Amino acid sequence: MTVRLQHMSTRNLFFAMAAALVLLGCGRSAAPAEEAMAQVQRTVTEVAIAVGEPVAIADLSIEGMSCEMACGSAIRKALAKLGVAGTEIMMSETEGPDHAVVTYDASKVSDEQMVSAIHTIHDGQFKVVAVSITKQVKQGANGKADPAKAEKEDGVQVYSPREVVLPSVLAILSRILRM
Repeated sequence: MTVRLQHMSTRNLFFAMAAALVLLGCGRSAAPAEEAMAQVQRTVTEVAIAVGEPVAIADLSIEGMSCEMACGSAIRKALAKLGVAGTEIMMSETEGPDHAVVTYDASKVSDEQMVSAIHTIHDGQFKVVAVSITKQVKQGANGKADPAKAEKEDGVQVYSPREVVLPSVLAILSRILRM
């Protein structure tokens, strides 16, 4: 009888300690959005495009990810709730932060919202350390970026399809077969 009481009290003590660890371990709150964004290194590049609808692409450097399946899925779901067009998770083989490359409409979603959403996943498990944004700007008829859509013309890179020369697949195959 004494052994049974001792066994029950040990089991109850174990469950009480486990419950306390869970409550204390998961009870920390995520940093406020303003504080979280202040710690993130942010760079913005504008690229003028002649055709198509302009989009924004954000490369988010994220610390705290351990696997692409579970962590990447949690990040994809959180960003999808914001209305982003697509998210690609890239795990780094070397040490350093992993990346989420997000395609989105800058008029509907901001990078601050994305950083905040990632910081709140699993009570702050993930931390965005840097954001590199590439904003596409519609090119005007005069060859310059539309000033109404571009914040500044300095640093705007223009890529023209005429400047890019791609080899013909047929030419490559014929060269390979000649060897």
